[in-house]
Amino acid sequence: MKKKVIVCAFFWISVFLGFAQEMVTLDDALADIGQYFTGRLPARSKVVVLNIRSNSGRLSEYVIEELTVKLVNTGRLTVVDRQNLDMIREEMDFQMSGEVSDESAQSIGRKLGAQTIVSGSIDDLDNVLRLRVRAISVETAQILGIQTANVGIDRVLATLTGRNTAVRSTPSNNPPASSNSPAFSSFDGKPQKKVPARTGNFEVIQGSQLPIPIDTYQFQTAMLEVLEQDKWTVDQEGSGYILCTLRGRNWWVQIKICYWDDEYWYEYVNSNNLDANPARNRIHRNYDNWISNLENRLKRNYYR
Repeated sequence: MKKKVIVCAFFWISVFLGFAQEMVTLDDALADIGQYFTGRLPARSKVVVLNIRSNSGRLSEYVIEELTVKLVNTGRLTVVDRQNLDMIREEMDFQMSGEVSDESAQSIGRKLGAQTIVSGSIDDLDNVLRLRVRAISVETAQILGIQTANVGIDRVLATLTGRNTAVRSTPSNNPPASSNSPAFSSFDGKPQKKVPARTGNFEVIQGSQLPIPIDTYQFQTAMLEVLEQDKWTVDQEGSGYILCTLRGRNWWVQIKICYWDDEYWYEYVNSNNLDANPARNRIHRNYDNWISNLENRLKRNYYR
């Protein structure tokens, strides 16, 4: 009886410690997992990244592809070509996002001539995803290593799973807000449009490239790609808005991109060394060019 109590206590302590891990982004988690297995598995051994069980086929595919890339790029392991794996998958009729037994995994590994199988799971725990990845020996089914991570819901996961993000789970390098900067807040529903210091100035620029109604998920996906292309940093995301910053050598500007199914617009939030004066409708001439670039790229990406 005492032994059972000790085992039970150890289990719950392990669970608690596991979920007390710091949240990381999905890409950071995969980088750490790739590095872990690269150092743990025998050099030049043949590895297959087999499957990741999750509620999203797109998310599973992303994790498999990214983890494969990270293992390949080390040059220390031989990773099974994805085309060969797809042929076996069709032959044995299993899903990359589904559950695969150890016996099936070993059988697939033997068909591919692999020594090690890497597989895992992603469990959705509301505000965090629990990622578990393990490696097992094809011949003995011995577990060669296990890695876990608590993954925050960032923009990559929002795009892959189709869900909005709340405040970013990982710290962001936001510009300091000055005492006279507009207050920033989010709302459950359509964002409230800012009242500018004077009519028609740079503080609120209405978007005009997309017809109504707007597909908000398509808008979010396209705009996040645009921001990455134009070197903007995403500071925060929420229902109907993206807060982002563009930085130069000695200047920065922060804007809030608001969108809903019936309209979208760009709001000036704060800046440094751009001579911004909302009351006089004055800011550096490049500001209009930056917004114009976002608009033009948005239209191309939205219809891609």
